[in-house]
Amino acid sequence: MTPRAAIIAAFGAIFAVVVAVDAYARRAGTRLRPLSATIGAALRTRSMRLVVFGAWLWTGWHFLAR
Repeated sequence: MTPRAAIIAAFGAIFAVVVAVDAYARRAGTRLRPLSATIGAALRTRSMRLVVFGAWLWTGWHFLAR
């Protein structure tokens, strides 16, 4: 397995975990908040918007840059 394929597989695994946890959080009676509520709370302040934007840029650069 090439390093690029390993990185893509790792990002895919992280994405799968995020989707699974979000699906679990949407069930009735759970104490977890869904991803949309978490992102919404994070985007309330300008500083956190910059952090989320930076994380998005970092992820895109490392996943898509070649």
